[in-house]
Amino acid sequence: MKYMKKRKPRNLDVVVAEKNAEGRLYSCSLVASLNCVAIPTSSSLDTMKAITQGKVALVLLDVDLALPDRESILHEIRQVDPLLPVIMMSEAMAPALARRLGDRGAQGFLVKPIQRDQLAVTLFRYLL
Repeated sequence: MKYMKKRKPRNLDVVVAEKNAEGRLYSCSLVASLNCVAIPTSSSLDTMKAITQGKVALVLLDVDLALPDRESILHEIRQVDPLLPVIMMSEAMAPALARRLGDRGAQGFLVKPIQRDQLAVTLFRYLL
């Protein structure tokens, strides 16, 4: 009789990095509704602490949180974990900015307000 190896459960901790308290609460509730653990952060410093202190599976990063230099937090995240998926969130995303952020390490983009089905597709793509 063969025994199957038990599959190690995947970590489903998602950092929700959003300056706006309402937006952070909304995004965290969507993440939680998809059976993931939302870790809310409101600054670049808090975001980096969450990434370095725990096993984070994905980062939802608000473009406004990364101001004034949107690329520096992506650079910091890549230094800590080059493979960690970072999905940028914004109310509007200019194609030139999207290309630049993608070149700097962002894997994807979500338009705010985030729709649950779009978030589900993103989480499924990167976490399963």
